[in-house]
Parts: sequence; C-alpha cells; structure tokens
Amino acid sequence: MPTRYRAAATALLLTATAGLAATGGAAQASGAHHPGARAASKLVVTIKSKAHSVKLSEAKIHPGNTMFKVKDAGGAGLIQVLRLKPGYPLGQAVSDFGTGIGGGDVAAIRRVDKNVVFYGGMQTPRKPSKVNMWAVKIDKPGTYYVVNTDANLLATFTAKGHPQKRSLPAQDGWINAASGPHGVGNVFKTGKHNAAQGWMSTTNKAREPHFVDLLHVKKSTTNHQVMQAFTSQSPSHIFLKGGTGTGVISPHHTFLWAYDLSQGKYVAACFWPSKVDGMPHALMGMFKLFQLG
Repeated sequence: MPTRYRAAATALLLTATAGLAATGGAAQASGAHHPGARAASKLVVTIKSKAHSVKLSEAKIHPGNTMFKVKDAGGAGLIQVLRLKPGYPLGQAVSDFGTGIGGGDVAAIRRVDKNVVFYGGMQTPRKPSKVNMWAVKIDKPGTYYVVNTDANLLATFTAKGHPQKRSLPAQDGWINAASGPHGVGNVFKTGKHNAAQGWMSTTNKAREPHFVDLLHVKKSTTNHQVMQAFTSQSPSHIFLKGGTGTGVISPHHTFLWAYDLSQGKYVAACFWPSKVDGMPHALMGMFKLFQLG
C-alpha cells in the first residue's frame, strides 16, 4: 500500500544526528540573516537537498514566522525541521531515536516526545523544476536541525535575537490533530470545506507528536476498508494516485503547507508511535476520511 510508515523513516535521524555529532555540527548554509537586521514582512529559507548534503540559504535568522522552500537537487527524501530541548544531549537523542522510534522502546519514545520539538517538513518535490513549501513559527532561540531523513543528511541554522513579526500564508483548508473524547486517544479534525489546492493548516492540539499522510482514495471508501488496508500486508484497491503529507509536528505548533491535489476523497492518517505502547497512531484509529474540493 502507498502509506509511508514515517515513524520508521524518522528513525533514520539516528544516523544523521550521529554524523552531526562526529563532525561537530557545522551548518551547511550559504547565507546569513544577521541578528541586527530590520524586521521583514516575510522570510523564506531555501533548502537544496543534494545527493551528499543539505544546503540552506540562511545560517542565522531571528525567531518568528518562517517559510521554507525545498528543492530536489539530486537528494530526494523527507525534509524534517526539529530542535532539541536544553538538557537533552545529542547523544541521548541519537540513542532514543534508534531504540524508540526505530525499535519500539516505549521509554525512549516518551523521551523523544518530551525533549524533541518537531516543526514539520515535507518531501522533496518529485520534479527538480518544482519546489515544495511550508511555513511554521520558529519560536525559540537556539540551534535547529534540517534533516533529510531518507538520505541521513542534515544541516543546521541558528535562531537568535529578538523575535520578528513576519507574515504567514492564508489557509485554504485545515486538518488538526486533537485528543480523542475524554482525552483518550488521538484523532484528526478537518474543515467542512477544504479546497483541493492552496495552503493547508495543521495545528497539533493533542498531547503527542503527529504528522499527516494525506492519501487519495476511492469515493466509496469506508473507515473499515481503511483500517483493513493499514493492517494488511497485501496491496489495497482503495488507493488512487495522488497525495502528500507533512513531517512530524509537536503539540502546540501550527504548520502551514502548500498542496495541489485533485478533487476527491482523501484519508488523513498518522503513523507516529504511541507513547503508551509504541503502536502507530493510525492503527489505534487516528485517521479520517474527508473531501477536498
């Protein structure tokens, strides 16, 4: 089936962050946004994903709303932005990604959930001539990692200085993560009228990290068929061409992402592992069928 088990892909951060530790964490950037610069109406950081490196257009920025534009320059993969909280050393993060996200250790999953702040991300575009774009608030001073989780490559940038007031795109639809009834479990909630193209807004209002896999399905698809597809090892007939998705987003963060899809029925699903027992959220019922366009 076409669903990407992103929890497993994110575990590739293990190798990437280990490489960062070995090299001292030097930023791969070609420009700088100096802390003394005037407030800007918007800020766009360009990410070039190459075969053997990740290059950023900015090495230093002010905290504030930030747009990211990713280009495939020979290095396809999922680009993820994240920050480690103070007191959570890189070596511990490397270990926890491997044993927790990659290996199902619940204690390690809980440490990752608590100490890694995920700011989302997107896949590199399928065509080199295209770009994928998203926007998120870089809310704290510090070092941020921009990781190609499929190629085990990364770069860093630093947020420093006073926060700037910068604009974000207007939303054309929304898919939010939330806690289930009575605070039990995790669910997706969507707008009643979501455009098929534009900017999707995703706010994580739940207590665990989540991401969105957005998959095109047949009009007749039911919740039961979706669960069967997710739990079966055989290809499913319910999926159609088209879809997109986000990187991981931590609680209390809003992520805006550009999309251009066909009208029709879609399922939003999250496969991040539960901090309760390590099971992917979608297999616990965190998916929702809804209409685009």
